[in-house]
Amino acid sequence: MLKKVLSKLSVGMVVTNAVRLVLIIGFISALNSGRELAMAFTIIAFVATFTPRILARFEIKTGSEMQVVILVIIYGILFLGEIRGLFAYLWWWEILLKTVAGLALGFIGLTVVLTLEEQELLDASPFMIIALSFATSFSLGALWEIAEFSLDTLFGFTLQSIGTGVVTHDLIIGGVTALTVSAGGYLYKKRGIGNPMSGLIVKLMKSNPKIFRSKKHLDSSSEKIKDLIQKGEGPKLEFKSSIRTNLYTDKLDKSMEYALLKTIAAYLNTEGGVLMVGVSDKGSILGLEKDAFPNADKLKLHVNNMIKEHVGAHFMTFINYDLFDVDGKSILKIECLPSTKRVFVKENGREEFYMRNGPSTIRLVGNSLIDYIVQRF
Repeated sequence: MLKKVLSKLSVGMVVTNAVRLVLIIGFISALNSGRELAMAFTIIAFVATFTPRILARFEIKTGSEMQVVILVIIYGILFLGEIRGLFAYLWWWEILLKTVAGLALGFIGLTVVLTLEEQELLDASPFMIIALSFATSFSLGALWEIAEFSLDTLFGFTLQSIGTGVVTHDLIIGGVTALTVSAGGYLYKKRGIGNPMSGLIVKLMKSNPKIFRSKKHLDSSSEKIKDLIQKGEGPKLEFKSSIRTNLYTDKLDKSMEYALLKTIAAYLNTEGGVLMVGVSDKGSILGLEKDAFPNADKLKLHVNNMIKEHVGAHFMTFINYDLFDVDGKSILKIECLPSTKRVFVKENGREEFYMRNGPSTIRLVGNSLIDYIVQRF
């Protein structure tokens, strides 16, 4: 029974609630002992655990994996470092923490630069890879020191009077570790060694193109859309002629929306895929003008509400969509990642389950549904 319950919970949810529980206990302990600094950091850390949800309201998607990373950082730096007060008893603790943090920031800086290169947003020599990754890592470390100084000044904390006690020493530690990691950038790139953070950053960039991509690049993406359409439909690519209009009757038709939702749910329940709306089955670019939305924002809002109502708001982190102008016509591209939980399409009080079988979307019921869910999730 416990195993079934745990299987329904995402890793992000489990880690989030565990960290929140630890922070609540830490706050109660700090309150009883009158440690104001510890109380302040537990509150800050607790609020920070809601960062992914807050960002989602602004259509910034982080994903469950990135959420875990955020929470681990919160726990490691705020709770173990500041809240438990180990700096006051172990003189070497902050040096160790700064070194580990410097190494982590070094890998993050290097990964960001390599990711930009892999996404064709940066064409850099090995020397520039080292320089840019070091600059990124060192800047993040400097921002942390500024944050500590600001908290000390505004609230009378003593973050920079414990441990090494000298900001310059902390920056040197961070700089040396960041430079060490950055210097290995060329070898890292040459051998093609990967790390989990690389995948997280790529996923974050792809989920939020407007933040990480320039307008020029987004415009050029239209050519990539045309290339994708020319490949034709397949297991992970499907075309739909419209969002809500039946092109044969030229009238609004709920069945058109339901067809979109079925495909989206099927992608989520299988291995993910891309849905191109405004394209005929044969690959002809039709556009979405027949759907008669007043503007692009209204169209996106309609799609957003449609997915939230019939699929579920909590699955939006696995879905990314945007409009592209292709030959003067609007094309909606919907990218779906594999969901960590089973997805049903809700309509008129009933729920239906769909999955992909080759290039087709099929509905599962009965034993087939049970067997698939047990195997897949």
